[in-house]
Amino acid sequence: MLIISRFSDSTRPAPVWLLLALLITISVPKTGLASKEERDPDRTTLLALGKYDNDNDHRTSPHSEAVLLLNSRGELVRQIPRLSASQGFGGCRGISVSQDGRFFVVCGFSGEGISMYRTSNGIKLWSLAGFFRSAVFADGMIYAVAAESVYAIDRTGTIVKHSRTGWAIDIAFDSRSKCLWTVGMDIKKYSMDLKLLFEVRLPSGTMNSGTFSIDLNPDGSVWVADRNAYGRETNGNRLMKISPDGRLLKVVHLDFCPQRVRVNRSDGSVWTTGRVRRQDYSRIGDEWPETAAELDKLIEVAVESYTCKYDSEGELLVKNTQGGTSIEVDPSDGSVWIAGGKSILHYSSTGDNLATYRGISGNQKWLAIVP
Repeated sequence: MLIISRFSDSTRPAPVWLLLALLITISVPKTGLASKEERDPDRTTLLALGKYDNDNDHRTSPHSEAVLLLNSRGELVRQIPRLSASQGFGGCRGISVSQDGRFFVVCGFSGEGISMYRTSNGIKLWSLAGFFRSAVFADGMIYAVAAESVYAIDRTGTIVKHSRTGWAIDIAFDSRSKCLWTVGMDIKKYSMDLKLLFEVRLPSGTMNSGTFSIDLNPDGSVWVADRNAYGRETNGNRLMKISPDGRLLKVVHLDFCPQRVRVNRSDGSVWTTGRVRRQDYSRIGDEWPETAAELDKLIEVAVESYTCKYDSEGELLVKNTQGGTSIEVDPSDGSVWIAGGKSILHYSSTGDNLATYRGISGNQKWLAIVP
């Protein structure tokens, strides 16, 4: 049963460019990554956030990343080095782009916690220290979640307001109703001045890591992804549709761990992508492994990935056996871009594979659409 705590009452499709932010070992193929459509070849269209070290492991030093700005041919335009971003458990909007496409922000976990850059030339405009997880541009401001607070930051990098209301991992902006939603261990809705309107508390006693991703429906309701803490086969993996006033409208149970959820604003259809670790405990012999890592290695038989599309009521339309860790809907044609594994996938609105771009590492990554 969901518990709603209410604090107050609350009274374009266009051509797009794909912005990619991902953790990779810095190595840009000569052929690069390029959309199948012809675009301005010299315009910066892709961003890549990558590690400098060779082991491709965020748990080991050195912890230094760079943002690579690439043109439509996948060629390096410029490089922004010596960042300290995304070393650990990042959010679902670790990179965010302004509505006009002129600026982007990158969230990180140490040093420069959140930084804003100009897209055209990669110049850093400002930085703020902190453990920022996700950010979104809204009405000329940047709203970001860090620690147990939501921050409102102006274009100069000045924090103008913050609200300490609990841990969150993702944030979304409802441009029609002028409000914000966050997800974490629970679901919260805010006014634009960061006044908490209500929260939806999830049932306790589950193995879930909490709601992990959120996106808006055309009618002001939201879809959220709730996932198992260990990415395993359990009943804890699901999508939930929440009404604008916090009521649970629909639950869609999944057989994989959802990493992202995104909504096509034109028709309300819902996309999610993720993975699941298949395990076989019968492989354990007479002696129990000494460490948890050894146990996982012994019993894990496969890691499978999926991408699913649902209609606005949560009925399954498409299920593909390829997926990743990030997905974004292209509003110009309803197609979706998926990053994960060692490739980027481009699916049509009906789930057909339009293109697969390879040469990508398997670390955490983000996708965003640049107007």
